[in-house]
Amino acid sequence: MNGFSPEFADWLKSNKVSIRKLQKNPESLGQYYQEWAKTSRRPRKESRPPRLSNLNLDIGTILNGVKVANEVFKTFQGTNGIGSMFRRFM
Repeated sequence: MNGFSPEFADWLKSNKVSIRKLQKNPESLGQYYQEWAKTSRRPRKESRPPRLSNLNLDIGTILNGVKVANEVFKTFQGTNGIGSMFRRFM
């Protein structure tokens, strides 16, 4: 349609804007284009920072778990290293 982009030409057709109407009033082309540009824009996705509140981490519980794990490894290190731990369970 007279060198317009296919999207803009389709929009003009859907809004029942004829070429004859644009030829009679060339100033209206700019207005139609601005209206089309507003409606054809896709909204940008805003990047969101990661939400740490959803993690529900309790530092005390984590530190306690690390402490227990440390004690378990120290216990098994005293009995010929960690390899003996696996041999016991197999």
